[in-house]
Amino acid sequence: MALLEIIQNKITKFGLVPRLVKSLPKVSVFLVLSSILWLVTLPLNGQFRETYISENALMPSQAYSFFRESEWNYLRGYRDEIYQHKLDPIEDRNDMLDDWLKEIGYKTARLNYTEPQTGEFKPTLYAIYHAPKGDDTEAIVLVAPWHTSDGIINLGGVPLAISLARYFHRLSIWAKNIIVVFPEDGQDTLRNWINAYHTSMDQTGGSILSAIVMEYASGGDGIDYVEVDYAGLNGQLPNLDLVNSAVMISDHEGLKVSLHGAPRGQLWADDFSSRLTMILHAVFDYALTGLLPPAGKGGGNGCEAFSGWNIQAITLRAVGDGDHDVTTYGRVVEAMFRSVNNLLEKFHQSYFFYLLLGPSSFVSIATYLPAAVLAASAFAIASASSLLGNHNVSNAKFQFSPSFVAPSSSHSAIAALIGFVTALSVSVFAGLKLQSLSQTSPYNNETMRLYSMITYKVCVIPSFIITLWPVISSYTISLKKSRVTNDTVRLLNAFSLFYFAFTLIALLVLHFSLSFVISLVSLPLVFVRYGPNNDKKTRWCSSLCLLMSCPFMWICILGVFSKTNFQLDRIRNLLQYFRIDLLRKEIQSVIDWSDAVDLGQLLQGPVDLFYGLISGYPRFQNWTWLFLVISWIPAWISTLLVSGIDVESSDLQVEKEKDE
Repeated sequence: MALLEIIQNKITKFGLVPRLVKSLPKVSVFLVLSSILWLVTLPLNGQFRETYISENALMPSQAYSFFRESEWNYLRGYRDEIYQHKLDPIEDRNDMLDDWLKEIGYKTARLNYTEPQTGEFKPTLYAIYHAPKGDDTEAIVLVAPWHTSDGIINLGGVPLAISLARYFHRLSIWAKNIIVVFPEDGQDTLRNWINAYHTSMDQTGGSILSAIVMEYASGGDGIDYVEVDYAGLNGQLPNLDLVNSAVMISDHEGLKVSLHGAPRGQLWADDFSSRLTMILHAVFDYALTGLLPPAGKGGGNGCEAFSGWNIQAITLRAVGDGDHDVTTYGRVVEAMFRSVNNLLEKFHQSYFFYLLLGPSSFVSIATYLPAAVLAASAFAIASASSLLGNHNVSNAKFQFSPSFVAPSSSHSAIAALIGFVTALSVSVFAGLKLQSLSQTSPYNNETMRLYSMITYKVCVIPSFIITLWPVISSYTISLKKSRVTNDTVRLLNAFSLFYFAFTLIALLVLHFSLSFVISLVSLPLVFVRYGPNNDKKTRWCSSLCLLMSCPFMWICILGVFSKTNFQLDRIRNLLQYFRIDLLRKEIQSVIDWSDAVDLGQLLQGPVDLFYGLISGYPRFQNWTWLFLVISWIPAWISTLLVSGIDVESSDLQVEKEKDE
C-alpha cells in the first residue's frame, strides 16, 4: 500500500494523468501508424512462411497425365465449331454442347434463368458424370463460362472444358462425380446456378467439394502463364491447400503463376518489395471482391460465385500466347481434379484465413490480425479522448477533473443516444432504399443516367457540400451554451466513435481486409473538433477531416482509380531500380495516358462501383454496403452533427463559475 501511495503521489506531482489525457489523439495516430508498420514488416524474412501441403492425401502431380498432344485434334475440332457459332443465340450454342456431352456419356440438364433486371434469358447447361466407383455423394465442378470476366467470349476455355470432359469420361479412377457447367457468365448466371443446385434442382451430383473456373479467351494453341484468382465474398477464402496445389501443379508443368494480376515481369521476383506489393494487392482485392459491375463490363473472378456454400473454388486463367502448349493448361486442371478426387473428407487441414505474399509464401491470420486490431483500436482511444473533453477546442488548456467523465444529468445521455439512433436510422433507411432500387431498375444504357444522377447528384456532390457544415454553422447557428449542451455533444461524439470502433473490431476476424482499409481511410474522423463559432481555423480543419473521411468521397476515388489501369508494380519497379531514363519513361507514359484518357469513362467508374455496392447483397449476398450503412456512414453523420455545434464553456469552467 505504501508503494501504491508513493506512485500515486508521483503521478499527481508530475501531472501524468492530464498529460496522458491530452495525448490521447496522438495515441490514436500512433496506433494507426503502428498497424501500417505491422503490415509492412510482414514481407521481411522471418515474418512469413513458405507454403506447403497440409493434407497428404492430395498428392499433387504424383500421377502421370495423358492429356497431351493426342487430345489436340478433339480440342481443335471443338474450338473450330464453337468459333463458327460464337455469335449464335445461347440456346443454339447450348444445343451444340448438349449433343456433344450426351454423345460422350454425360447426363445433361439445363437451368432456365431470366435476369430479373434486364429480362434477358440466360439458360445454363450442365452435365453430370456419375463416377462408377463413387457413392454418388460428392462431386467436383468444372466451370467454363461462355464469356470471361472481361466480357470476351471464352473461345479457348469452353472447348478445352469439353475436351477434358471427354477425357475424364475415359478414366476409371474417379471416386467423385464430375459436373461440367457452361453458364453465360461467371457472375449472376453462375451464382443463380449454384443457389438452385443447393435449393431446387432435381438432377444433382451430390455435395460439391471443390470447383475450378476456367478462362482462356485466346483461340491460339499456346499460353504464357497462369493467373490464379481465389478471393471470395465477405472475406471468405478457399482452403490454402487448394491454392497451393494449383501453384505446385503449375510449377511442375513449367508454368509460372500470377496472383492478383501481377504482370509477367514480376513472376520471377521474390524479394521484399515484390512481397510487399503482393500483400498490398491482396488486402485491397479482398476488400473490394464482390463489388462488381454487371456482366460484360469486366470485373469479378468467377470463383467468388461459390462463396457461402462451403465450396473450395479457384479460377485458373490462361494468359498470353507463349511457348507452352494449351494441353499444358488442361493438365493443370486434370491434376487438380485428381488431387481433390484423392480426398476422403472435406478440406479441413491448412488455413482458411491467410495472406499470400507470393505463389510460395504466406502469413496466417495470427500474424496479420494485429494490424487490423491496432487500426480499429484507434477509434476506441478517440472515443475516450472525446469523452474526456479533448475534442472541445475550449478545453485546450484544461486541467483534468473527474467532472469531465460523468455527464451533468441523464438528459445529456438520452439526447446523445437519440441523436445517434437518428443518424443510424437515416443511414439504414436510405441505404436499404438504394439497395431496393438496384432490384427494380436494371443497369443498362436506359438507366445509366439514373444511376449517374444518384451517384453524383444525390450522394457524392451533396456529401462534399455538407462537409462545409462546421464552417457554415459558425455563421448561422448558435445554441445555448450550457453544461447540458456540452455533455450532449461530448457523449454523442464519444458514443459514435466507440460504436464505430466496436463494429470494426467485430468485423476484423471475418473480413480483415475490409476492416483494415476502412480504418485507414476513415482515420480523419478522430481529428474532427467542436467548439466556439469564432474559431474559424478549427472549423475549416474539421471540414477538411470530414471530407477526407467521407464514405462517398472514397467511393468516388476508388471508382475513378479502377478505370485508370494503374499498376502498383510499375511504382515498385521504379523505386527499386531507379534510373533517370526509367523515370522519364514513366512520366511520358503518364502524359500519354492523360492525353488519351476518356473523361467520361473515368467518371463512369464511381457509378459502376456504387451500383456494385448497392446491388451486392441482392446479387451475391455481399454485405459490404450493409456494413457501411450500419457502421461508417452513421458514425460520419454523427461526427458531422457534432462539428457544427457551438460549445464554448468547458466542464471545468462551468464548475468554477458555480463555485464563484
